[in-house]
Amino acid sequence: MPIETTTEQASLAAKYAADAVSVALYTTVPGATAGTEVSGGSPAYARKTPTWSGTNPQTATVTFDVPAGTTVKGVGLYNSGGTYIDGGAVGGASGQLFSSQGQYQITLTYTQS
Repeated sequence: MPIETTTEQASLAAKYAADAVSVALYTTVPGATAGTEVSGGSPAYARKTPTWSGTNPQTATVTFDVPAGTTVKGVGLYNSGGTYIDGGAVGGASGQLFSSQGQYQITLTYTQS
């Protein structure tokens, strides 16, 4: 039996979105700790600030510049203090290889149930 109402679930989803203020890409798959963050490129790779929308689920789409020779395998979320809070695998079992400079777009979704 769920102990949360739909309103409480939406409130928790909004709290998560408010806490997750930056997004990073990794060359390794994160777990309990962050992965190895992408670096370099021209234009240079940089963490992105998500613009969350919705109630429950919360969603945000971000686009990253990725340097040539990089395999993207994971994504992570950070709070305003720069502390890793969540992450997961992307790009399938072997990730996505960028043989030349390119862009990687990801849509993040958080659902409180």
